[in-house]
Amino acid sequence: MSSPLSSKSPWLTLGGIVLLQSVSVASSLYPAYSTILGKKFSISQVQVVDLIAAVETGKLFECIPNAAADHLPSWAILLIGLLFGTVGHGVQYLYVADKIQPSYWQMLLLCLLAGNSVCWIQTYCYVSALANFNKNKNIAVLTSCYASLGREVYASLIQGIQGKIEFQNPSTYLLLTCIAPASVGLVVVLIVGRSILAEQTETDVFPIAFALAVAAGVYAMLGNTVQPIKNMSSQLQVITLTLVIILPIAVPLVKAAHWLAMVRWRAKITPELPCVVATENSDSIVRVDGLNEEAGEDSKEEEVNVDEGMENVGNVELGDEHGVKNLMMSLNFWLFYLVNACGPMLGVVYVNNLPRISKAPTLIAVFAASGFCGRIFSVSIEEYTRRGLSMLSKPASIVIMMIPMSVSFFLLINSSKTGLYISTGVIGACSGAIREITTFKIAELFGPQNSVVNQNIILTNIPIGTLLFGHLDAINYKTGADGNDGICKGFECHHKTFIIWGSISAVGIVLSLILHLRTRKFYSSG
Repeated sequence: MSSPLSSKSPWLTLGGIVLLQSVSVASSLYPAYSTILGKKFSISQVQVVDLIAAVETGKLFECIPNAAADHLPSWAILLIGLLFGTVGHGVQYLYVADKIQPSYWQMLLLCLLAGNSVCWIQTYCYVSALANFNKNKNIAVLTSCYASLGREVYASLIQGIQGKIEFQNPSTYLLLTCIAPASVGLVVVLIVGRSILAEQTETDVFPIAFALAVAAGVYAMLGNTVQPIKNMSSQLQVITLTLVIILPIAVPLVKAAHWLAMVRWRAKITPELPCVVATENSDSIVRVDGLNEEAGEDSKEEEVNVDEGMENVGNVELGDEHGVKNLMMSLNFWLFYLVNACGPMLGVVYVNNLPRISKAPTLIAVFAASGFCGRIFSVSIEEYTRRGLSMLSKPASIVIMMIPMSVSFFLLINSSKTGLYISTGVIGACSGAIREITTFKIAELFGPQNSVVNQNIILTNIPIGTLLFGHLDAINYKTGADGNDGICKGFECHHKTFIIWGSISAVGIVLSLILHLRTRKFYSSG
């Protein structure tokens, strides 16, 4: 019997992966320090939006690390991502520190590089999670949800380093975005190595992983609302949040304690136990080999099915593999594209503009925590749908999520601080949930073989929406600032924007309902 604390323990790997995921999306913090870049370059708010859009555009090139993963070891994928992120954010920090003087166009390229680094890091995390939990793909998807906690983690780190919020320097975000991913990534490379496939003796680990994710989400939410946690020292909050995120590491520790207790107990009552243990290990090896053989047979069957599906190109239906041409001609795809443009895209645009909407720094943390909860909720729906326990289809789930999201945008018009926090939480949770449902639904409706490419096409609405609606909000903001020394204060600066966003989200409700009706037969027959 091998120790649960073996270097091949999948739970130790999972703990490193989720921590790396939580610091990987450093580029999502761009709104927190974009103002200081705007002042340094003496550029307009519209040009600042262009920098943010460049970051989002860099995330679209996920196909590059996915293709590289077939030819490079996983640790090399991670190191490339860490290099891109360090260069992208590091050069920007050197500029803020008055060490270098790059041009505006060079800054756009740096933002693009920083955004693309996220794809490489998350590809590594996904591949490593699949290697260690190959019996349940949703574990790998669940780990990707931790990326939503990035804003929360960095906000806590900043507060832990610089103390009170009003004394924080936005440029510190840039420094941390260079140091944190690189430090955590290098440690993970040393621990995880090349993602050696761990021997799995557990048949159902999703409930444990999901419970740990819920615990992290609950703590993240309570940390921004419950006074006893808010009254803790900044340093203690950082340590507690980190421990909550890496809770998967506690699983092998608990198992190790149980294992040691069992070894001592068996040694007392069964002196000849070593022979019995050896037999059990031999049996387990045989069973693992059997699983591998079955998996190989399943893979062959899947390959045959894919080849058969490719013979019917030109007469594709929902569930069949869609090439780019068939995808562009599919009405369901464009409905799906527009629904995402009216939902998750608006959520990204909203959080990117939060520093201008309100100076309350905890709002970004609220959005991050609620977004994380929304994403893990969607993963749970997918898992229990796979087990035949869910009664709600994914299109119907999107309709339900779009309704409170639209209401929340209109609620912002009331200029209430309480309404602002509630709306931010709802928008974060709903956009996060819809975004995760999108990942599963693309593979189901348009085929799993090209799902990565299809998803990247869907995600093009984020940089487009960032440019379009970010410029719109910047123009409205400038209009409100005219005659007020160039400064616009209060919610009145964004009233028109909130109405437009709410109206677009309401259109998304109608479109998602149409999509639900068009795909209802497909899901009911499945």
